Amino acid sequence: MRKPMAQHIFLCGFMGCGKTTVGAEAARLAGTAFLDLDNEIIREAGMPIPEIFARYGEERFREYETGVLKQIASSSTAAIVATGGGALVSARNADICRSGGLVLLLDVPFETCYKRIQGDKNRPNASGRSRKELLALYEARLGSYRAHSDAVVPDNGLEQRAAAVAAYFK
Repeated sequence: MRKPMAQHIFLCGFMGCGKTTVGAEAARLAGTAFLDLDNEIIREAGMPIPEIFARYGEERFREYETGVLKQIASSSTAAIVATGGGALVSARNADICRSGGLVLLLDVPFETCYKRIQGDKNRPNASGRSRKELLALYEARLGSYRAHSDAVVPDNGLEQRAAAVAAYFK
């Protein structure tokens, strides 16, 4: 495992895998800051993510995503960062994250993610998609997540996953 060049930990994984929940708890355990990339994009754009998609499309959302990731990765304030489900599909975004710290994959089975995201109107890439379409998206993204991650955190409960993530700060 390579050592981080900065002190950030970027969590990646499919929508609904627990990046925000695990990240917030891991940051509490590690005594460091927690950032949710989606919330930072909302702050930067001045509007909710579904509105960004509706007004400007996914391409503009991804531009915000890359810009905010650059800001976070270059910050000297240590943080655990929950990325979006599609953030690390982009090799450029993965490189930005890896330049600022470690990338950890929260490896969660599709069915668990699906139960959490089905019907969620705040997830433009999930809203209105069938189970079959979401499974195809999950499978398409999984290779990118694995390729860009420094380590994998298994799906073994919130407390264990948060402790595993926090341990990378010690």
